[in-house]
Amino acid sequence: MTETRYGIISDIHQDPRIIVLALEILKKQGAEKLLVNGDIGGNYGSLEKSQQYTAFILDSIGKSGLEAYVQPGSHETLLGYGQVIEYFSKKYPNITDATELAEVKQKDHSLVFLPGSDFSCGGEYTFGNSNLSSDRYLVSMQGKLGKFDCWEQLIDSFNQGIIKGAFEYFNMNDLKKYVNDPDKTIVVCHVLRKFDNLGTCVDVAEFGEVMRDFYLNKEEVKKGSVYPLPVAKQVIQTGAPVEIRKENRGNSDLKNLYEGLGITKAVSGHFHESGHRANDRNGNHIQEGQLVSELFWNSGHLDIGQTGILTVTEGKVSYRNINLKDYLKQD
Repeated sequence: MTETRYGIISDIHQDPRIIVLALEILKKQGAEKLLVNGDIGGNYGSLEKSQQYTAFILDSIGKSGLEAYVQPGSHETLLGYGQVIEYFSKKYPNITDATELAEVKQKDHSLVFLPGSDFSCGGEYTFGNSNLSSDRYLVSMQGKLGKFDCWEQLIDSFNQGIIKGAFEYFNMNDLKKYVNDPDKTIVVCHVLRKFDNLGTCVDVAEFGEVMRDFYLNKEEVKKGSVYPLPVAKQVIQTGAPVEIRKENRGNSDLKNLYEGLGITKAVSGHFHESGHRANDRNGNHIQEGQLVSELFWNSGHLDIGQTGILTVTEGKVSYRNINLKDYLKQD
């Protein structure tokens, strides 16, 4: 019987050193490979500090020896993350940049990767279903798009002041090229598809929504803008018109794409409030350790110690939630 065990980590926002403990425990618990599913980088005050943050994580993964597939989520920037993953994927043969391959075929299943996020938290890796092709883009001062081929071109454009931004875009419809056997396909995406159950589903988020236009620190904030919950609570203290909401915030276009392709297995992160939840395509809870044909799993928020192992057995899957705090208590 063919069996593969993937350790899965995402959402390291506070201290990169937690990766060392996570890798140690995942290996002890039988993980053979590693899926690094976004938010291992961000803006940490300067380009040097941002690169150092991600470099520590990737260097630790390289030294672990685990075969690792790494992709960005909603916080990674092009220079803070892109240059770093390029360097470490060349330094360590066990690290693969998932933005460069899209699909990995195993004996009894395939992994399909959709990098980036539909909602940017300062990150520059995005996905959607617009007419844009998957590529790297410069944004001119007039808002026009142009492609770039190398980091030097991007850096020169910033230094010359001829662009106001840049991003890498992934068209979600590219998945149609790679999903040939949906029953044996597992989508790895930082973001979750939309569900409709607050009690059980993996895409529940708490956030602050702006109820009308206002100014904060002399900058206009538009109605409908959202803040992560900790930031929202701080903004509310200023008297701003922000309301705390709790909703299923998964991506509706992703839901339609998955249903159209027959995708019934996906692993994600992103929404910290729903870490370690798992459900089927109808929103019903899936028991930990149960071998199933349908599984949408939020593997958790590593800052608070949440990680886990996805086991694939003859095309079916099961999950195991791991909380690092439990192992620290044992020690």
